[in-house]
Amino acid sequence: MRRLLLSWLVAIAGLSTVQAQMQWWPTEVQGTAGAWVAEGPTRDLVESPALGVYAAWMTRATNGWGAAFDGIEHGGFVGFHRIGASAYGSQIQAGWNLRTRQTKLIGWSFSGGLAYNFTTYDASAEVPLIAVGSHWNGLVRLGLALANDSPISLDVGIMHTSNGALKRPNQGINTPQAKLIVRLMETPRRRVVKDGAEVGWRHAVGLGIGGRDHEAYGGSLLGVQELLAQSTRVLGLKYGATAQASVVHHMALGADESGEPSDTIGVGLTDRLQPTLAAGWSWLFGRARLDVLYGALLANRTPGFPSNRMAKAQVFMSMRQRLDAFVSLRFTDWRADYLSAGLVVRWGDS
Repeated sequence: MRRLLLSWLVAIAGLSTVQAQMQWWPTEVQGTAGAWVAEGPTRDLVESPALGVYAAWMTRATNGWGAAFDGIEHGGFVGFHRIGASAYGSQIQAGWNLRTRQTKLIGWSFSGGLAYNFTTYDASAEVPLIAVGSHWNGLVRLGLALANDSPISLDVGIMHTSNGALKRPNQGINTPQAKLIVRLMETPRRRVVKDGAEVGWRHAVGLGIGGRDHEAYGGSLLGVQELLAQSTRVLGLKYGATAQASVVHHMALGADESGEPSDTIGVGLTDRLQPTLAAGWSWLFGRARLDVLYGALLANRTPGFPSNRMAKAQVFMSMRQRLDAFVSLRFTDWRADYLSAGLVVRWGDS
């Protein structure tokens, strides 16, 4: 009997430990309220506020690169978002949150993930849903978090969902919103394994492969290949300045107005190449980094775009000591041009 009782006690203690380690119960819940800032003909379809509910599993770190950002909270989330237009319905969302300056009153918040739209564009529908070109879309959000170190805090920001021009039509959905965060428990502490960045130079060369659907209302999915070289001057534990040169082989330059490949347009290789120069700012998050760059196309503007101006947002993740994977979105005047992913080889003294 004693052995049986002892066995039960050990099993219960072990189960409690496993449950504590796995953190099945969310550490916080979130509620959002905002409004879809629609463009063009979609404005008439917005009829109510955009509302959402979420659960998140967060951890906190104040060592290493987390200390460079005055403490961080990061973790996964899932939730339900009502767009605010009955024709467009709702989204199921999931992704990753990062909040900085957790020991301060105000900090930055970043979110990235996926959004699944239950309804999407159908050319035969009475109301063509030109803001959503596919069921699966990417999600990004940037905000300011207030009262970070309290049981209840507020996050004010803007959320964008789209498929990055991989399938059109796709205006995307931009939603300024306020997020109320209620922490259900003290956020578990977990050390990060990377230190803050060291001052110095980082260089990288690599290749990205992606695509876009040409023009505003459909067409073939057109390939994009990008060869890039960039240098970053790391200025401190968490920031850097980056310059990039790239050559893009853009198949939209070989398509007609219908968005289909043409036998007479862009038949020469040089007619489909876009050399670009860009520069901007980098945020360094341990193994990850975010680059936001602004620059220009030196030749062969993408059809349908008003100017040679361009901007890029890039997320890199270190895979090996000298190898990074990345995802990149190029856009002009907040309209996506193409989405690509690839690998870079990195070296330097930082």
